[in-house]
Amino acid sequence: MWVIAMTTESNKNEEVSGPDDPRGGSMRFKKILAMGAALAMAGGAMLAAPASATNIGNEGCTPGYWKNHTDNWEEYSTASLLKDNFDLGDFKGKWGDKTFEDALSFRGGPGLDGAFQILMRASVAAYLNAAHEGLGYPLRRFSNPGDMQDTINAALASGSRYKMVKLAKTYDEYNNLGCPLN
Repeated sequence: MWVIAMTTESNKNEEVSGPDDPRGGSMRFKKILAMGAALAMAGGAMLAAPASATNIGNEGCTPGYWKNHTDNWEEYSTASLLKDNFDLGDFKGKWGDKTFEDALSFRGGPGLDGAFQILMRASVAAYLNAAHEGLGYPLRRFSNPGDMQDTINAALASGSRYKMVKLAKTYDEYNNLGCPLN
């Protein structure tokens, strides 16, 4: 499992193979060079994965768990806004000022607004699962496996209730793998 990438000028674009994807296939990672001086260390740059837990496995906690255990949130707060984490497109006007905590209480319903609520509830729980170092969630937010942010944004941009609900169902299955947290 890749936790830290050591980069130097000579290998900044080198591709390396990672561990097997828990759902089959293999993952690929790129080593990149840090441009921020705060991340630079003598002899090269040591980069932690950008705001990502690194433990990949088969665990996940439900939206209900996260709603009732906000003290266990890592990297996000109850005030984190949907519009700051997802490309809401046409949904931004109505839903953009809603928080992660709000989304965990969304109930869904008919039409695109209902599908949006269903997807955001499952997606926020998935994000919280992937961000938590104590969980072995099988998907990542900003990279493979899963590349959740791009996948969620694509479902929202599709304007398709079917695609949004289908993705929410997938995340719901992962969010119900079993929660090892108290």
